[in-house]
Amino acid sequence: MEELFKLGEAVLEGKLPLEALRDYPERRPRRVPVENPFKRSALIVSADRLRHLKKAFLRPADVLIFNLEDGVSDSHKPFARLFLRKFLLNTDFDGSKEVVVRVNAPDSPYYWDDLTAILPAVPHAIRLSKVRSVEDVITLDKVISAFERSRGVQEGFIKIQLSVETPQAVKRLSQVVAASPRVNAVYLGILDLFAELGVSQRLTDSHLARYLKCKFVFEARSFRVYPIGPAYQQFEDLEGFEREALEEKSLGFAGKMCISVKQVEIANKVFSPSEEELREAEEIVKLYEEALKEGRGGVTYKGLFVDQPIYKDALNKLRFSG
Repeated sequence: MEELFKLGEAVLEGKLPLEALRDYPERRPRRVPVENPFKRSALIVSADRLRHLKKAFLRPADVLIFNLEDGVSDSHKPFARLFLRKFLLNTDFDGSKEVVVRVNAPDSPYYWDDLTAILPAVPHAIRLSKVRSVEDVITLDKVISAFERSRGVQEGFIKIQLSVETPQAVKRLSQVVAASPRVNAVYLGILDLFAELGVSQRLTDSHLARYLKCKFVFEARSFRVYPIGPAYQQFEDLEGFEREALEEKSLGFAGKMCISVKQVEIANKVFSPSEEELREAEEIVKLYEEALKEGRGGVTYKGLFVDQPIYKDALNKLRFSG
């Protein structure tokens, strides 16, 4: 792998042509389905930032998003696409992280090239940028299905994740999320959304932003899809990041986009249950299961009536503790 990165650096520096990358060998790496069910932190890494790419799998993020879209300049897109393909085709996935590739928007000139280059690397998911319609999702689903059948990949292995950053997607969010059973996560791109609405990006903590976040979470959760909070651009302001993450957790978000490793550590802490919550969850599960054995449909715990929804919530929390 070190040879691949040296080759990539030489191409970026203009010492070698892009064609030099095409001859780098590709193998059939191990692909284990995602065993970590959580999306507390989603770290995005631009595919032309080799220094960051090299260390990506060492980071503690639940989700790794390799970016081919707006984090990569147009002039670097061919390099980023090809290098990422070679990198992923020489990397095993052990299931501890969800590996996602963010492709360009369906109406961009780069979309089809992104898909044809990256699908053979069999990522856990394709993240679709600037989704606008149900048709965008259905088309991608059909392309992935055809690829899986042609290559003998388990049906449904490759999921779809959506960047919700257009007014059209927000208005039709329930239909868009329900357009494919592959959809397992949606990301709110609030800065892009505000730009399209002609709203000042200074209003990211306004009533409008809170309304959009609440609507986003409700629609996603209604279809058992993970809602992921937007990136916090002031990457050195860790207190601001934590404050926003805590607010988004209170609104029902499952995790947050991260643009730095320090943000990842905070997101993992914020979106994980506390030790006290885990202890209470253990007690609730024990009491409720004992009640079921005795033929009772509920039990009281510290003044709380525990029935199926409370029991399921406790089980979900315990999944964090293994």
